Amino acid sequence: MALIVLGILLVIVGGFGAGYGIFGNFAEVAEGSFIAKMGDYASLTFILVGAAVLLFGLVMLIIGLKSKPKIGTLQLVESAIMIAVAVVLNEFLKIPSPLGGGVTVVSMLPIVIISHRYKAGWGLFTAFVFSLIELVFGLKNVGYAESVIMAAGIIFLDYVLAYTVIGLSGIFGQSRGAVAVGIAVTFTLRFICHWVAGAWIWDVWMPDEYMGMTMTNPWIYSALYNGWYMAAELVITEIVAMLIYKPLEKYFRGAPLK
Repeated sequence: MALIVLGILLVIVGGFGAGYGIFGNFAEVAEGSFIAKMGDYASLTFILVGAAVLLFGLVMLIIGLKSKPKIGTLQLVESAIMIAVAVVLNEFLKIPSPLGGGVTVVSMLPIVIISHRYKAGWGLFTAFVFSLIELVFGLKNVGYAESVIMAAGIIFLDYVLAYTVIGLSGIFGQSRGAVAVGIAVTFTLRFICHWVAGAWIWDVWMPDEYMGMTMTNPWIYSALYNGWYMAAELVITEIVAMLIYKPLEKYFRGAPLK
């Protein structure tokens, strides 16, 4: 199973990396960013590295599949559907705000549901795959990084870690209270990731005034910027999850035996 998981991840990362090299608009990356410093070789570098990672991932995936892992087809299909729903909700049903950022409509709930149905281990994997897809949509943001370290910080804190932690929700169990606690804890962890990234990386874009207050501390600015929409998402997701808990409870308990 480990080879399959790693193979799938490498295929996704490699495919998106090569795709960005082919279709990415490198003319719009921020001046001074590490991508801009690569000049005319940026596109070719993404294509070659992405293709190499993709091929390596395919080899690992083929080897892993031949070992006959114990992952049900239903489990894979459900997870793929939930990831697709989460992507649509997160990218295409976002409510923008003049304060910056935006609130999505329960975009993390599909990941939470999978985590509670198949437990946190599989939930983390599902959330990680989702984070890689979101990273592709947010590659333009990575282009603002002025160094490889900053780029890694954006990738890890604003995308990979921030979304993967949602998969931990299922560790609390399948009761109504467990779902409520899981959402509260994992959303708080996601906020912390965005908060640290905002103060550490995005502080150079801190405005002089935000929410009617003078901004001098990037940690306060990041807390306000990321705090308001994460709080809104947490409340909305908690309300919806509690309203639909009855059918969710049957869904959780109907998980195939592993």
